[in-house]
Amino acid sequence: MKNLPVANGLRLLGNPSTIHQRLLEWSGRYGPLYRFNLFGRPFVVVSETQAVQRILRERPDGFRRLSAIESVLTEMGVDGLFAVEGEEWQRRRRLVTPAFTPNRLRGLDDTVDVITDRLARRWRKDPVEDVHADLMRFTVDVMARVAFGYDLNTLEGGGNAIEERLQRLFPMIGKRVNAPVPYWRYVKLPADRALDRALRELREDVDAVIATARTAETPTNFVEALIQQHEDSEAFTAAELFAESLTVLVAGQDTTANTLAWLLYHLAQHPEVRERIRAESAEEKRPYLAAVIAESMRLLPISPFLFLESLRPYVIDDTEVPAGTAVIVLPGHGAVDEANFDDPEAFRPERWLTGYTGTHNAKASMPFGGGPRFCPGRSLALLEIEAVATMVCRDFELSLPTPHVPPRERFTFAVEPVGLRLLLTAR
Repeated sequence: MKNLPVANGLRLLGNPSTIHQRLLEWSGRYGPLYRFNLFGRPFVVVSETQAVQRILRERPDGFRRLSAIESVLTEMGVDGLFAVEGEEWQRRRRLVTPAFTPNRLRGLDDTVDVITDRLARRWRKDPVEDVHADLMRFTVDVMARVAFGYDLNTLEGGGNAIEERLQRLFPMIGKRVNAPVPYWRYVKLPADRALDRALRELREDVDAVIATARTAETPTNFVEALIQQHEDSEAFTAAELFAESLTVLVAGQDTTANTLAWLLYHLAQHPEVRERIRAESAEEKRPYLAAVIAESMRLLPISPFLFLESLRPYVIDDTEVPAGTAVIVLPGHGAVDEANFDDPEAFRPERWLTGYTGTHNAKASMPFGGGPRFCPGRSLALLEIEAVATMVCRDFELSLPTPHVPPRERFTFAVEPVGLRLLLTAR
C-alpha cells in the first residue's frame, strides 16, 4: 500500500459530522483508491464502482463491518442483524428475513396508509414548523406498528416517551462509532448517562411487547413472527429478540425519515416533477414516482460509505490489502460519477425510465447497499416513501421559503438534513 496517495487522516477529527463529505472530496483529489492513518491504524478508501461492488459481494466471508462498530452496538444491546457478522449473521439472516415478508406482516399497506393520513391531517391542521421532525414521528409510528403492533400515534400526540428515548440513540451511535477512543467505558458524560437510562426504559418497553407476543395465536407483527416461525432448537434468546426488535425500530425510523426529508427537499425545487407525480397517483403502477425516488437517493444517499475490515489478504486494483486492514468503501461516489451518469449532479428522474438513452449505470447507485448484506427492509422503506411522496404531491403545494438557505448535511447514524425548511400549503 506504500504507493497509494496519502490523505491527512487527522482532518477527519475536526468535524466528524461531515466525514462523508471529506472522504468524497478526497476521492476527487486523490483518485478512487487512497489511504490515510489515524492513531497508528492504516485505512484504505475505495470509491471506484466495480471495486466497491466486488468488496460488497465478498461479505461476510472476506470483509466484515469494522469491529469497533460491532462493539459499540453490542454494548447498547442493538447487536441485531445490522451489527453481527460471519456465521452469526448468516444464522440471524435466515431467521429474520421471513419475518419481514408481506405474508407475515399482514395489513402492511393499510398500516402505512392510516399513518400517512395522520401525517396529512397534522400538516393541514397546523403550520408545518419542522418537516424532518414530523417525518421522524411518521416513521417511528409505522415501525412501532410493524415491529410491535403498537399504535404509538406520535403524530397526534401519543407515545412521545418512546420517541424521545429513540432520539437519544441515533446521535450517540454516531458519536461513539466515530470517537477515537471509547471514553464512555471510563468516564460517563451526561449524554452517556441519559443514553443508559433511555436503553433501560426501551428494554422495559420491548420486554413487555415480547411477553405479549408469546401469547398471540397468529403473528401480526415482526416480533410475533420472530417468535412463532421457528422451532425451539432455533428460537431466539431473550437478548436476541430485544436486539432484533430494537434494531428494526431504530434503523427503520432514522434511515427512512432522512430519505423522505431529502426527497421532499428535491420535490420542493421541481414543481413540474410534483405535477407529474400527481397525475400518475391514481394509477396502479407508478414508474415515474419510482424514478423520482431512485434519483433522490442517488443524489443524496443517507449511507454514502461503509466502514469495513478485511478478513484475509485482498487485492484492489493491483494493490494488496493485508488482512485486518480498515477499508472504507464509498458507494456514494459512483452515484455522482460522470462515468456512470451523464450530468451527474442534476436532478433528472427520467434517467431511470425505460427508453432513456444517456449514460446510466443503475447498479452504481446503491442506496440499500449491495451484495449478500443488501437491506432486508427495502420493500417496507419504499412503501413508506411512496405513500408520503404521493400524499404530498396530491394534497399539498410544496415550496422553499424565501430567502432560502440550503440544509446542511450531518452524518450521525445516517446523513440527515440540518436546517431543512419547507412550506406546505393544503391544496
